[in-house]
Amino acid sequence: MDHMWYGPSLQQLLFFEAVLEEGNLVRAANRLHTTHSTISRGLKALSHELGIELFNRTPSGLKPNDVGIVYGSEIRAALEHARRAFDLALFHAQKDRLPFRVGHSPYIHGQLMPLFTSLTLPGIAAPPIILKSATTIQLVQRVLNGRLEAGFGVMPIVDRELWMERIAHEPFAVCVNERHNLAKHTKLSASQLRHETLVWIPREIHPHFYDRIVSYLRTLEFNPKRFHQVQTITQALDFAAIGAGVALVPHSAQRFTRPGVLVKPLTDELMRIETALFVRRNPMNETAKNFIGVAISRVQALRLNPIGN
Repeated sequence: MDHMWYGPSLQQLLFFEAVLEEGNLVRAANRLHTTHSTISRGLKALSHELGIELFNRTPSGLKPNDVGIVYGSEIRAALEHARRAFDLALFHAQKDRLPFRVGHSPYIHGQLMPLFTSLTLPGIAAPPIILKSATTIQLVQRVLNGRLEAGFGVMPIVDRELWMERIAHEPFAVCVNERHNLAKHTKLSASQLRHETLVWIPREIHPHFYDRIVSYLRTLEFNPKRFHQVQTITQALDFAAIGAGVALVPHSAQRFTRPGVLVKPLTDELMRIETALFVRRNPMNETAKNFIGVAISRVQALRLNPIGN
């Protein structure tokens, strides 16, 4: 039997998404500032009009069934695009009144930081550029939805809606307590660290980057259970300072200091951090094009190990 396609309301889809993610009517209602009975009625209407059951009721709450999981993955993507459409429309309605906003990850090449504070763009009144710091994953989403005009993040970045240019790379370094038995070495290889507790980022900060580095470390017989996860470079240095592990950080992180912490270059050529500049591909306005030209010219003048060298 053929079924006529039913177009649910945006409210019903938001109810569905909230229950899917919260697993509970009460938590979903609190998130959406409504009542659980309102959400329950909305979900019943959605299932009735679709002719499809999407959830199973369990003692711990609503759980999506196999159909609900398939439906939910597509609906969440559709809602994300709807939110992005609103953000982009709002941005383009206000862009002539907004400063040029640039995001950067704390893990990009450290010598790029002075570049941000000195860049000026033709035809833009001061302050010419507003800087925001976030993880690369967050920066990508903010550039896509128009909350940022450009981002400097850590490769790999995989999104076809972005124009992207690799602009620099740098090796890793290892921070160790001055009393650690590795402190006597002037340089270290990753294989020398495989029995240590390694302090560095959690996977959710940048899954593609994390997986690439961990895949290499696994070839050296690293045990990921010995990784201690921290959110920032400074937190990693704090753990190294108290001898709770060795910190894996960008080489330029040696600009941060901690008493009793020594920074040792890591010699493995396959372990490096690549910085990329990215903007939304369409539409790319003239200001963004000017920014790309000025930024890349300034980066080239800094000679920061461009890709290919």
